[in-house]
Amino acid sequence: MLKVWIDDNDYMNKTVAFRCIVDKLGNNSKLKLAASNLYRIFINGEFIGYGPARAAHGYTRVDNYDLSSYAGEKAVITVEVFSSGINTFYIVDEKPFFAAEITENGKNVYSTDDFATFLVTDRKQKVQRFSFQRSFVESYSMTCDRNAFYLGDAGVFKKMSTVEVAGNELIERLVFYPKLNYLNAGESIRKSGVKKTETPAEVWRDRSLTDIGPKLKGYTINELTECLSDEICSLEHTSGADGARTELYDFGRAVTGFFKIDVSVSKKTVMYIIWDEILNSDGEINPFRNDCCNALKYELAPGEYGLLSFEANTSRYFEVLIFGDAIINNAGMVLYENPDALDILPDTDDSELLEIFEGAKNTFVQNAVDILIDCPSRERAGWLCDTYFSSRSERLFTGKSVVEKSFLENYIMYDKGCPIPEGMLPMCYPADTGDEFIPNWAMWFVLELKSYFAATGDSEMITRAKPKIYALFDYFEKFLNEENLLENLESWVFVEWSKCNDPEYTAGVNFPSNILYSAALSAAGELYSDAKMKELAQKVADSVRKYSYNGEFFEDNCIRINGRLERQGHITETCQYYAFYFGIADKNLYPGLYSEIIEKFGPTRDVQKIYPQVCPSNAFIGDYLRLELLMSENLYADVIRDCKDYFLGMVRTTGTLWEMNSPTASLVHCFASVAAVYIYECAKQYKNA
Repeated sequence: MLKVWIDDNDYMNKTVAFRCIVDKLGNNSKLKLAASNLYRIFINGEFIGYGPARAAHGYTRVDNYDLSSYAGEKAVITVEVFSSGINTFYIVDEKPFFAAEITENGKNVYSTDDFATFLVTDRKQKVQRFSFQRSFVESYSMTCDRNAFYLGDAGVFKKMSTVEVAGNELIERLVFYPKLNYLNAGESIRKSGVKKTETPAEVWRDRSLTDIGPKLKGYTINELTECLSDEICSLEHTSGADGARTELYDFGRAVTGFFKIDVSVSKKTVMYIIWDEILNSDGEINPFRNDCCNALKYELAPGEYGLLSFEANTSRYFEVLIFGDAIINNAGMVLYENPDALDILPDTDDSELLEIFEGAKNTFVQNAVDILIDCPSRERAGWLCDTYFSSRSERLFTGKSVVEKSFLENYIMYDKGCPIPEGMLPMCYPADTGDEFIPNWAMWFVLELKSYFAATGDSEMITRAKPKIYALFDYFEKFLNEENLLENLESWVFVEWSKCNDPEYTAGVNFPSNILYSAALSAAGELYSDAKMKELAQKVADSVRKYSYNGEFFEDNCIRINGRLERQGHITETCQYYAFYFGIADKNLYPGLYSEIIEKFGPTRDVQKIYPQVCPSNAFIGDYLRLELLMSENLYADVIRDCKDYFLGMVRTTGTLWEMNSPTASLVHCFASVAAVYIYECAKQYKNA
């Protein structure tokens, strides 16, 4: 396919529309489409597609849309392509392009150069980043509804010429297309007045605003034509009657998609939308809680508008703040979710377990559209480690592993897209995360490959991954000390979101990292029938037992003092779970410790009274390693008890499962959806008992 873009070297935060008007579509018409970075499709004003499914640097997955439902009709086909032009954690920093073909009975009838090209100018360009991990906020200045353009009006945007560009290598899309169902938020649950203050008490200053420079692309504060977060900080509720007002909506659970607001404007109006997964202690929305700017802005001339945000965002509560004269006719969201999740339930009549199961499903579908991601809000990033768990959710909820395959294939195709050491893998991908990486996460990649192969038998993927796996272990060799333990690993040594991650706990020889290394070596040894890898895995395991265990607990690290490795007295609950889950320890080797962690640790431990020297776990991933351990020991009653203690409060707050075991950070986090796997299996075991 011919690949084109407008003749312009400014790629940052720019949207270009490509439109083809077909007098009459045939019965077997299809649209073949490839674009970068993001696109959405309208046919006769109807929103029908969003993509592409993400791919590695230098590749784009091709989409094929069936147009047969429009057969016999005139069709105005509009594709809006968004170019980020900056480094993010969820789309790669590459030059944009567009390519398309319309076929009928397999024969080309229209191609790329049959699409007229328009520069979309109602979205403001020089605005702040949405977050450190994502691209730009959305701020619009609109004189008319875009629907006129989607129906063929040539006067809305300026027509542009295009030039042929190199674009990317085109590859197959593996996953299915989202359904894009509309969810109406219903009536607002609260109305109030609102006013702007000249001097807000404080303004939000995140690294996505303050750290713009060579490593983090975007517009500096001085370059912005407006600072949306400053504007939001200047707004406050009031009981005054000056006409400015707010309307608060509640979806009933946290959902992800594109805000859709139908509004009638009778005079010039400025409208803001802010959102979050929860309300704060004052019953208000804090759009900056999750380290991102959860805000949209619309400047609207008089008229009727069907507003649809371009990027997917996550919200339970959202508030529309209106300065001017506008009536909201409908408010809701076009959901962006995995379309393959089945209507399955665990075989139980325990209402609390069913609540958690539904929350896990809600969490999964929002994080598994094109690849498996961590959260659909601040990052939308394909992180390793998370997917070791969430891939099992996909198998439960869909009976497939196609989203996982797409995710893994991107890593296999990765080739020096990030400035990280030779042999190392990015911590999340597709992304441009700079020179930071997590060595532990590359080990989880190996473990996930083994799990994927066991579930699918896809030997081709294992063969394709082999060079990456061996290069990875070549990288780790230079950190092996005389005891066959990794010492002084580079970059961000990440164990979990708890004390485990403090620098004094990860320094020197970090034992959770070495336990993971042993497990990854063993997995690779099995996948590739490599006896040397298996032998080294055993040596690492033996050394962990020798140096980490202090007679009561496994400690987190050793530091080299006067040439000797010495324990530092750092002990975490999560380190114990690493040891038992990965086979360094078992109930026969360490019966006393086994009993203590099974019976006295977990969600109800009083840390002040029971082993206060052992730092507690957090949800990611210590709580889940505990559940994994309980499952492996067939302690199903304990699993059910702990699931209720860990998760009931979450699902009753947001209808989803969280990144942390407190309402901070992401409250729709994909790895957590594996709780459904535990519940489903426990119910089955009880049924068969």
